[in-house]
Amino acid sequence: MARVFGQAALAHGRWERGALLGLLAATAVLYCWGLDRNGWANSYYSAAVMSGAQDWTAFFYGSSDPANAITVDKPPMSIWVMALSVRLFGLNSWSILLPQAAMGVLTVYLLYVLVRRYLGASTALLAATFMAVTPVSTVMFRYNNPDALLILTMVAAALAVATAIDRQRPSLMILAGALVGAGFLTKQLQISLILPALAVTYLAFARIPWRRRFLHLGYAAAAASVVAGSWLVAVQTADPTSRPFIGGSRTNSTLELALGYNGLQRLTGEDLARTTPSGAQLEEWDSGYQRFLQPQFSGQFGWFLPLAAVGLLIAALWLAKRYGSRGARSLLLLAAVWFATSATVLAFMSGMVHPYYSLTAVPPLCVLAAVALAYFLRSKGRLTRIIFAVTLLSLASMAFLTAGRSPSEFPAGAQLLLIGWAVAIALRMVPGAPPALRRASMPLLLACVVLGPAVWSVNTALSPHTGAAVTAGPAIWGVRTDHPDKQQLESILAPGHVALVLGSSPSAGLESSLRSIPPSVTWVAAVVGSETAANYQLGLGRAVLPLGGFDGTDPYPTLEQFQALVADGKVGSLVVQDLPPLTLEGKGESARIVAWVRATFPARDGDGAELYLLHQP
Repeated sequence: MARVFGQAALAHGRWERGALLGLLAATAVLYCWGLDRNGWANSYYSAAVMSGAQDWTAFFYGSSDPANAITVDKPPMSIWVMALSVRLFGLNSWSILLPQAAMGVLTVYLLYVLVRRYLGASTALLAATFMAVTPVSTVMFRYNNPDALLILTMVAAALAVATAIDRQRPSLMILAGALVGAGFLTKQLQISLILPALAVTYLAFARIPWRRRFLHLGYAAAAASVVAGSWLVAVQTADPTSRPFIGGSRTNSTLELALGYNGLQRLTGEDLARTTPSGAQLEEWDSGYQRFLQPQFSGQFGWFLPLAAVGLLIAALWLAKRYGSRGARSLLLLAAVWFATSATVLAFMSGMVHPYYSLTAVPPLCVLAAVALAYFLRSKGRLTRIIFAVTLLSLASMAFLTAGRSPSEFPAGAQLLLIGWAVAIALRMVPGAPPALRRASMPLLLACVVLGPAVWSVNTALSPHTGAAVTAGPAIWGVRTDHPDKQQLESILAPGHVALVLGSSPSAGLESSLRSIPPSVTWVAAVVGSETAANYQLGLGRAVLPLGGFDGTDPYPTLEQFQALVADGKVGSLVVQDLPPLTLEGKGESARIVAWVRATFPARDGDGAELYLLHQP
C-alpha cells in the first residue's frame, strides 16, 4: 500500500498545470454562471449587506437595517466582505454573490495545494474536483450565507497547520489561530468542528519537543482569541443604548448568541423549539449516521460517501502501520478527524438541521474519497479489487437512489446513471482484461463518479434559490424549500413557517403607499420577522424595522420601546402580512406590538396586507 502512494508524487508538469487551470476555470463558470437568477438570495443577509454599505456602524455590527435597530443572528465578517463589494460596485445580485463564488474557487485551489503537497498531483486533482462538484458546495458558493467564508477559513487553517508542521515555524500556527478567529467571526462555534483535527495533527506530527508543541498551540489559541475576542469585547463593552440589539439573543449579548443560539442550542434542539407553536410536534430527521441516507441529505453531499468511508479505513491503516511519508500520514489524520467530528455532530444534532450544514464535512470527505479512489486505481491485488467492486456498487446505489427522488426534472436520470455504472464496473472488473480495455474503462469510471453530483450542481446553477432554507439540486418529490414560488412550500408547511423561510414581499400597491411616507422618517415601516423586513427594505431602498428579529421572538423592540419610537415620529407604518408562528399565537413582544397597533390605529387596505400609518405629518 505504501508503494502505491509513493508513486503519486508527480512533479509539476504541463499536464498538471493545464488540468488545474481547467478545473479552476470550470469551477469559476459553475459558481458564477447566472448568479443574478438568485436575486437577493437570502434577503436576510442581503439587507444587512445593504445596511453595511450605507452606514459604517451597521457595517461593524452587522445590522439588518441601516438605522441600526437590530443585528442579524451571526457575527459580521462575511457581511463585511459583501458590503465592501457593494460599496465598490453598487447594490445588486452580482456585487453580493460574486465574492462568495470567488471564495469557492479559492477554496478548491487551497484544497488542491494541501493534498498535492503530500499525496501527489492526481490525488489532489481528484479531491479538488470532488470539492468543486459536490452540490452543497455549488449552492453555498453561489449564495450569501456565511458558510462560504467559513469553509474557506477552515481549509486555509488546515493548510497553515500542515505548513507549520513541515517548516517548524510557530508563526504559521499564529496564522492558523487568526484564521480560526476569523471563522468564529463568521459563524461562531461552527468553526470548532475543525479544532480537534488541527490540534491532534499538530501534536502528533510536529517535529519539536512536546512542550513546544503545546506552546505553539497556545500561540494559535491566543491569536484566535485576539481576532475573535476583539470584536466581542468591543460589542459587549459598548453602551447597549448606542448600538443595535444583538439579533438571535434573549439578553442583547454576543456571548449568549455564541454559546446559545449559535452554539449549544443547535445541538439540543432549543433553537427549533423557540419557533414552534404550543402543542405542535417537532418534526426532525432521525438522528444517527443513517440521516445521511435520507433524501434531504444524500443529494447534498452523499455522492462520495462510500469512497470516503473506505478512505477512513485506509487512513486508519496507514496511521497504525506507519505507511507512507510523515506528511502523508499527517494529512490523513487531519482529514479523518475533521470528517469524523463534522459528520458526527451533523448526524446527532437536534432541532434546526439544515442540509447545507453538511458543507463543513465536505473538504475532508473529498480528501478521503480521493485517497480511496487513487489507491483503487493504482492497486492490483485481488482483495483490493473485491473491495473496489463493493465500493463501486455502493456508489452506484447511492447515485441511483438519489437521482430516483427527483423524477420530475430527470425522468430517466436514475436509470441512465445505473446503466453507466453497470458498464463502468463491468469493464473495470473483467478478469484478465487487456491493458487497452482497462485503460479505456478509467475515463468512463471517473465520469460515472462525478456525473451525478455534476448534474445536480449544474441544475443548482441553472435554478433560482432564495430564502433561509437553501438546498442544492432539483426538487425532491416535487418540492424544493428554497424555490421563490411559495406554493411549493405551502403544501408542506404552515403559512407562519413559510414566512420564516422565504418572508413576504410588498405588493405594487402597498409599495406605492409606503413610498409616500416622508424620507425624514427613520423606518419607513415595521414588520414582524427579519426575512419579511429584508424583502421590504431591499424593495423600497429604505430602512425597515424588523420586529422580533429573524423569527419574531427576539425581545426587541419591547412594546414600550416601540411606543416611544412611534411617539418620536421614527416609524412610518406597521404592515401585518404573514406572521411567524408564535406571533400568531399572541406570544412575545412583537405580538404585543401588533395588538397595540390594531387597537390604536385604523387599518388601511394594504393590497393583501394590513397597513397602519403611524407617522403624523
